[in-house]
Amino acid sequence: MKRLSILLVSIATLALASCNTLHSVAGSDAVAQTAGQTCGTALLGLYKAYKSTGTVSLTDPTNLGYALSLATAYTQIKNNKNSENYRKAFANGLVLSSAGLVTNSNSNAFITALLGASALGNVSNSSTTTQRNEAASSITTLFSTLDK
Repeated sequence: MKRLSILLVSIATLALASCNTLHSVAGSDAVAQTAGQTCGTALLGLYKAYKSTGTVSLTDPTNLGYALSLATAYTQIKNNKNSENYRKAFANGLVLSSAGLVTNSNSNAFITALLGASALGNVSNSSTTTQRNEAASSITTLFSTLDK
């Protein structure tokens, strides 16, 4: 009877642990997809501004907000760059929200370019003009990976 109790407790513990693991994985995919969608929306906003004016001005509050979203996406993908699942879910979010700028065929190139855009890591509400100009240059470089 004692062995049966230990066995049942062990099985219950393993079942609970595996449910928690599955929930964590599913949750991280949802977080990654949401991050990708936020990135795609910001990218689309910056791209429209760029097409309209010919430049990415981070003195404009709207563009700065988009750049801050890209900076967050840069940090998130950088922190999870070794997770294939995170990268796939992030790419799915990008494709969903970028209105065709990022597609399944160019999403890996975009994410690779985003990982190389280290100047985005310096963008904040208090960044210097030089930091904002470097970030704007990085954003313009990202545009070269898009389907336009």
